[in-house]
Amino acid sequence: MSTRSHAPLIRLARFKVEELQKQMAEIDRARAAIDDQIERLEESVPEEQAVASESREGFVAYGSYARSVIKRKENLRASREEVDVQAKGLRDRLEAAFSELKKYELLEERRLARIEESVRAAEQAEMDEIGARLRGVAH
Repeated sequence: MSTRSHAPLIRLARFKVEELQKQMAEIDRARAAIDDQIERLEESVPEEQAVASESREGFVAYGSYARSVIKRKENLRASREEVDVQAKGLRDRLEAAFSELKKYELLEERRLARIEESVRAAEQAEMDEIGARLRGVAH
């Protein structure tokens, strides 16, 4: 039974959780930015098709544009997959850090409950002693 406070461990574990949460938020922003880029590319295709159909030069140039859009979307999807893999690893680390924090908080709660119980027991023993003295005086 440890009588030392777990507060330093709790602070350290809480800091670790907060840092991992910040990293997770950055990954979420990166994923959203990639998704936004993909969406904008997909929205640009019909517009470019309409412009390309207006002239022969546009029609000829549209083929290379379409290939570049396809390649760019493939690259963005690959980047999103990499971000998703990083996010999974980070989620696992965050879950472990959160479990560690909860463990330390639970240990601290138990420690404080033991202290409180021992204080109550000491107070009760003192009250019992006072009661015994009073009974001794009354008899």
